[in-house]
Amino acid sequence: MRICLLTPEPGHPLLAATSALLTPRHLVESLDPATADPHALGPDALADVYLLKSRTPRALALARHLEALGAPVINSAAATALLQDRTAMARTALDAGLSFAATRTAGSIAELTGPGGLTAADFPLVVKSRHSRRHDLVARADDAGQLAALASGRPDEPVVVQPFAANSGWDQKLWVIAGRVFAARRRSELAVAERGPAQPLTPGDLPADRIDLARRVGEVFGLDVYGVDLLDGPGEPLIVDINAFPGIRGQAGAPEALAALALRAAGGGRVPPQAAARPERSVA
Repeated sequence: MRICLLTPEPGHPLLAATSALLTPRHLVESLDPATADPHALGPDALADVYLLKSRTPRALALARHLEALGAPVINSAAATALLQDRTAMARTALDAGLSFAATRTAGSIAELTGPGGLTAADFPLVVKSRHSRRHDLVARADDAGQLAALASGRPDEPVVVQPFAANSGWDQKLWVIAGRVFAARRRSELAVAERGPAQPLTPGDLPADRIDLARRVGEVFGLDVYGVDLLDGPGEPLIVDINAFPGIRGQAGAPEALAALALRAAGGGRVPPQAAARPERSVA
């Protein structure tokens, strides 16, 4: 089988470990969407499966081109693009009955501070860039003054706002690969303290409803490899973010799960012997 990684970083730990499992029996290539020429990728030059580990506009355009030629892409371009728009993400999640933070969209922060905008009762809140990307805006505002200060640096950027929910300052990060769930705790992006590394979770640390919710997200959004961020705590789980093909670092069994998924999507094959022999740890 030929497996192609659509990424500028084929040495990413998850991808490198997955490639190592596959290469004894299969050919693993990488293609940087930033420099790839779609016109050079005709039907006769296709890999058996593509793993879309990039979310840039060029990467999505390349994935759409490959799909149009009949190539399987994980995750699909449509599913990946949907999660780049936080308004569409929230609408899809809420329409499906998922426990997702209530989300309001504005063309700019200025729209929220003018007539008909937010009132004192709406604070504290979380404001985020509408379009998810590296170095986007994710911040807490406790009053209109703090919100206006955020607007000074991004006056024309579309945003979403969500009510701030009291929490422990940690997120539960659940990652799913073809239905297998992995998990860790990490400091929230809104926490004052240094985020530091993620802390692994054991099966006993997660109620069954959170595992079920993570799997349900994949069904709703048409995802095979994704991450779900939940507020940490004993109460009802609340989704605050969903990501297509996240890093999933330091999770034993994740490379094996991704290698097996790639082979299934490529049209058959079996997991390399060393993958099948390794013990797997997950929360499912």
